[in-house]
Parts: sequence; structure tokens; C-alpha cells
Amino acid sequence: MIRSRRPVFRRAWLRPLLGDRSAAVAPMFAALGAVLIGAAGFALDGGLYYVGQRNLRAATDAAALAAAQNPAQAAARARDSLSRNGYDPAILRSVELGRYCADAGLGAAQRFDASMALCPGNGRVNAVRIRTGKPARQFLMRVLGPANPLPDLSASATAARIDEAGIGISSGVLTVTNALVNSVNDLLGALLGIELRLSAADVEALMASNVDAGLFFDALAQRVGESGTYGALTARTVGLRDLLAAAASAADDSATAATLSLLAGQVGNGHAVPLNGLFGLGVWKNMPVGGADEKPALRAGINAYQLFSYAVQAGNGAVDLSDAIGAVAPGSSVLLAAMATGPMDRPRFSFGPAGETSVSTSALRLQLDVGIRNVSLLGVPLIVVKLPVTIDIAAAQGQVSAIDCPDTAEQARDTRVTVQAGSGLVNAYIGALPAGAMTRPMPPLSAADVRSVRIVNVLGVVTVDSRAVAQPVMGASGALVFGPGGQGSIGRPGSPGTPASIGNGAQVGPLLTSLVGSLGGQDGLQVTLLGSCLPIVCDATRALARSQLSSAVVNPIAGLVGTTIDPLVTDLLAALGVQLGHATLWATGARCGVPVLV
Repeated sequence: MIRSRRPVFRRAWLRPLLGDRSAAVAPMFAALGAVLIGAAGFALDGGLYYVGQRNLRAATDAAALAAAQNPAQAAARARDSLSRNGYDPAILRSVELGRYCADAGLGAAQRFDASMALCPGNGRVNAVRIRTGKPARQFLMRVLGPANPLPDLSASATAARIDEAGIGISSGVLTVTNALVNSVNDLLGALLGIELRLSAADVEALMASNVDAGLFFDALAQRVGESGTYGALTARTVGLRDLLAAAASAADDSATAATLSLLAGQVGNGHAVPLNGLFGLGVWKNMPVGGADEKPALRAGINAYQLFSYAVQAGNGAVDLSDAIGAVAPGSSVLLAAMATGPMDRPRFSFGPAGETSVSTSALRLQLDVGIRNVSLLGVPLIVVKLPVTIDIAAAQGQVSAIDCPDTAEQARDTRVTVQAGSGLVNAYIGALPAGAMTRPMPPLSAADVRSVRIVNVLGVVTVDSRAVAQPVMGASGALVFGPGGQGSIGRPGSPGTPASIGNGAQVGPLLTSLVGSLGGQDGLQVTLLGSCLPIVCDATRALARSQLSSAVVNPIAGLVGTTIDPLVTDLLAALGVQLGHATLWATGARCGVPVLV
């Protein structure tokens, strides 16, 4: 019997084969080769993507900074920057203009306002957001087609540039005389309810120097315990002593600091000053206190006298001053009977970009009692004739319309600030004012509002009523330029700079002369005769009485205008920071912004 050997042959063949490991990698490579190639490709192309994304982001940041330097040419400047950094300008996907909101309460993405509605600024662009994109360099991952996990390169960047200026408004450079110092002490002392004792040297020190605005706000915040924003600080009501002490600590000039400290000791903290409306803060508004003096913040000043005068006025409405100020001439007297200021619709000091930085003086109403002694009528001596004279002065105002920053190394020297300024309408009246005319809010007056007032009553037989309205002096307006070639120069903390004025030529003398002259008109003096008399006799007596009064009242008042009333009113207005018929502006500082990524 023959046995089959096939199983023996199979076992002999398989035994060495099963123990052989020399070709084990080949199947693994065959199975995992695609995975290994994919991993290597992803590592290579992923590294290239990371480097490309980083470089594109850096180039996009640079392009945004270049565009923000001049938003009007944003697209062209962005393409030029990309080209200079080795990129095809065609990678620029979009250029978006907007405003940057300097608000610590907003997230980074929210601070760019493309709608131009969330941030103040009157629609002026100060920020640019750009987006770029391009395909990524790929060597191996492209074979995956739609399954390729690496997207195209893309980047976005937002940059802002904020040019700022500080402005103030006042009566300008005043000549400090004894009469002006007396008006300052009498008028501001009356508003404070104290006896103010400033010398001519004190007033000069205040008028000639600025305090550093940033240091002042920070010092005031520390004194009143404000740890929030500058906007929260200026929404407070503070004591005048705290305000003056903070100003003293921020004054560069030692004489100014000493005078402010002297004032702080005199006034006490009983006089409350509402800061709301006194300062316009611009981009400082939402900044936390403590940062206004840090670079590159605006360094601007606040005139020390203006700060004191406006702070005093901000704390009061109408004040009876009949016993506070008087000027006496032979046979006559002039008293300031009352003063009223209108509500503040613009700040007195403002800091910020063009288009949103404005200031104004107070709208003022002064009521004078002009007394004429030794007047006789129809042979009957009159002790005194009192005429109520009212001077109505609309607010002067100014707004920064442009900040021109040249592309030069000497920006601080060559920068120009343009302010659109306007002086206020001026009216004068003799007569009775409507109710509430000397209280806040101050209503505007027209000729129809002024009624005749009785100035003479002789034994109930002869009465004389008076009413007169001067022709209004219209305000003037125009552009004032501060900087090279302009009417004024730009100041800085410690130095007020040179102011510039725009005026309509209004002066107290001509204005009141026109007013007094109108008393001689048909409706100026109304004489009434009581009792019975023939019409012809009454008419003749009335004409005689009007003639006598015209010479006995009008002539002395006309003489008082140039010698007593004119300088009195001029000094009173100057003490309040107002020059009749003029708008005097100060550029207290300027900063050309540096584009920054936001």
C-alpha cells in the first residue's frame, strides 16, 4: 500500500516560511503609506500656512496703520503698504471706514463703529478696518481637493488715529486795572456771598497762566473720591475749595498755585459747583481717571482765572447785587441791580477731535439802575429819576473745525487748529421786563417784551413813563486759525498761548448812546397829566414836560455813558469772562495722533 506524502511536503514548505520576518515592513508600508504621506504633507503645508498667516497678519496690521494715517486715502495707502511689504495689492478684500470708541466699557470688537452712530464725532472718520486674503502655499495637501482641511489665508486689522485739541473761550487778554480788580472782588465775591480780597498781582497771576488739564482732573478725582471715568467725575457737583485746591496742585507757575491756594482758603467748600456742562471731554470721557496725563494723551491747559470765574458762575442763577456794586458820578448814580445767566448749552473748556469740540461763554443779562438827581419838571423839583437799563448779551461760541497735522518732524511747531467762532447778538432796553426775565432759564427778549416803566410821579398829577429799545448789534462769525500763519498760537500746560478774537464792534458806549437817544423819540417818554384842563392846554403842557425831561434826563445819561456806565459794564463783563460783542478763543493744546491698532 502506497501512502501519500503530500501533507509532509506541505509542512516542510510552510515551516521555514512561517518563521521568516524579513519582509514584514512591506505590507505595513503598503497599508500605511498613504497615511504617512498625508501626515508629512500636513506638517509641511501646515507649517507653511502658519508662517504665511503670521506674515499676512503683520502686513495687514501695517496696511491698517498706513490707512489710518489718512482715512480719506485709506484704500490707496493700504494697497501701497501691502505692495511695499511684498504682497500683491489685489489681496486687499475690503476697506471699511468708521469711528473708534475710546470706551473701556466696550469690548475690543465693539470699539470700531462702522455705523458712525455709537461714538460722538459728528460723522467724522477716525478709524479704518481692512481685510485681506490669499490662497495658502501648498505642496501635498492640494491633492485632497475639497477635502483639504487648510483654508485660504485671511487677516483683518483695525487702526485709529485721533487728533485732539483743547480750546477755551473768554474775554481775551485783559489789562489788569484797579477798577477791574474791584469788579472781580465785588462781583465774584457777591456771587460767592463772601468778601473777596484779590490783589492786582493775584488777578494777573490767574490770568497769565494755565493749569494742566490732565493733572487737574486727576487731582480733583482723588480729592472727591472718584475712581471711575472722567465722565463720571465731571457729572459730579464738587465744592469750590476742592476745585481750586486741585487746580493749585496742577499749576506750573508758583504764583498761580499760591493764588489758587489763597482762594481755596477764602471760599470754603460751601459753594457747590456742578461740573456737568462746564467741561467737554471728548475721548477722555470714558477713560478711567488717572490716564489723562499719560503719553500719548493730549496735554492741554485751562486758564486759571477762567476756571475760577466760570466755576463761580456755574454755581448760581440770578443774584441780587443791588448792594454789591455801585458807581457814583456828580448828580447821578449807577447800580448793578441784578444779573442773570442762561443755562450752559456748551462747555466753557473742551478737549477732543475736530467736529465735536466746542465752547461758549455765558448768555448774560445785566440790569442797571441809573439814577439822575436834581431833575425838575414844570418848575417842580424831582429828587431822582431812576431808569432801569437792561443789557442782553447772547453767548459767544467756538468749535474746532479742523486740526491740520503736517507730515513733518516738527508737528508740535507746524500743527494748525482752526476754530469756527461767532460773537453773540447784543441788545439794550429801558423799561420793565417780563416776569422771570432775571431768573433761569433766561428767556430771550424782544422789543415787544419790554413795557413802559414809570420813572416820574409828581403828586399824582403828572406821571412820566419811559420805554426805549436800542438797535440790536448782530453777531459776527468766521474762522480763527491757531498755529503758523494764523491769528493766534497754540498753548500748552503752563502757557496759555496767544488768543484770537472775532468781534462785531459792539461797545457799551455806542450801544447805550443809541438807547438813550431813543428816549427822545415819540414813544420814548410818555407824559400823562391828571385832572381837568382844556385839550389845547394839556397838549402844550405835555409837550413842555417832554421837552424838559428830554434835556434833564437824556443829557445826563448820555454824559454818564462814556465816563461811568461804559467802564463799569466793561469791567463787570470782563470779571465774568465776557467781552461785549466779541468771541475770544484760546487753543490751549493740540496733539497729532499716532495711528494705533485697536
